[in-house]
Amino acid sequence: MARSWYDKVLKLLGYSDQAEEYDSFEDAEYIEPKVRTRTPVISLHSSPEVKIVVLTPVSFDEVEKIANQLKSRKTVVVNFSKTTKELSQRILDFLGGTVFALNGSMQRVSSDTFMFAPSNISIQAELPEGLSQEKFLQKLREEGIKDR
Repeated sequence: MARSWYDKVLKLLGYSDQAEEYDSFEDAEYIEPKVRTRTPVISLHSSPEVKIVVLTPVSFDEVEKIANQLKSRKTVVVNFSKTTKELSQRILDFLGGTVFALNGSMQRVSSDTFMFAPSNISIQAELPEGLSQEKFLQKLREEGIKDR
């Protein structure tokens, strides 16, 4: 009888459903937790292989090959030692536009060698001691590309 009086009070207070939930919880079957499978471990220090292509163009016809290398996200170093000043300037203009369109970067390595990099590669140049970047670039502009 005490149990029925207790149930009536719980029902009146709105707790009768909870008592039923507790009763049904005690009767529930025990289910084994699922075993987690292990995922493969990946090293954070591995980086994709970066390829640098070194080319020495002889004619303007080779500029498309160089641009395709840049489009495939490879860094290209171009040596203009076997071209005339005018041809070197045409190739530089074309490749400069290509690098700009690909959000890449271009850096002069020496008086007749340039490096073109896609957007996933950043170029950092170390300047000789005592030269600021502006003075260094001015010196390179004054040198210009040597006549061959």
